[in-house]
Amino acid sequence: MRELVDVASHQGVRCAELRRGVLSQVADAVTPQGCAALCRPQSMQLGDLGEAPIIVLDQIGDPGNLGAVVRVAEACAFSGVVVTAGSTDPFGPKALRGSTGSLFRVPTVEGGSLGEVTAQLTALGRHVVGTSSHQGTDFAQMAWPAPLAIVFGNEAAGLHADEMASMNEIVTVPLPPAVESLNLAVSAGILCMAVARGLKAPNLDALASTMHAMHEGEST
Repeated sequence: MRELVDVASHQGVRCAELRRGVLSQVADAVTPQGCAALCRPQSMQLGDLGEAPIIVLDQIGDPGNLGAVVRVAEACAFSGVVVTAGSTDPFGPKALRGSTGSLFRVPTVEGGSLGEVTAQLTALGRHVVGTSSHQGTDFAQMAWPAPLAIVFGNEAAGLHADEMASMNEIVTVPLPPAVESLNLAVSAGILCMAVARGLKAPNLDALASTMHAMHEGEST
């Protein structure tokens, strides 16, 4: 902890030591980790994001899920995450903990409605791909044109039909009948890794995924 304080001080961060018990009273965690910081998030716009793929999160309710998806974005070298209006606060304590620090490094844009965000992304030349648990192209057969935006909907409701109709394509992870859907962060991990691998394929005109989906009756 002392090393962390020294580094922060050398960077011009004002540091203060609290009396024993004070942090546990002001922190939102049951067992705080011994330090806390006050930060002002950067103000980012869609046009500020790089050419690498981005994630769009619409109406996300669970801050832990949101943070975990930002962590996925960093792991897959995406250029940023867009959070639509009505979602949980991406810079809230639970989201920050769920990201394990990725929210400090991954550009995160707070946008308007999904329709407004989709229209802006299309105007910027991005290929917008929506996600669904029950329809769309098998992710293992998907081409991933660049620049790309992949959209995930609310944990319970997903994306609405009219919203999906405005997107370039819909992608899905095929599931057995007994499984209704996957956790948001799990779905993001599967699809974003497919995107990351697919965009490295040698055929730049049809960037197909290099991943293979297992189907019933298959073995490794």
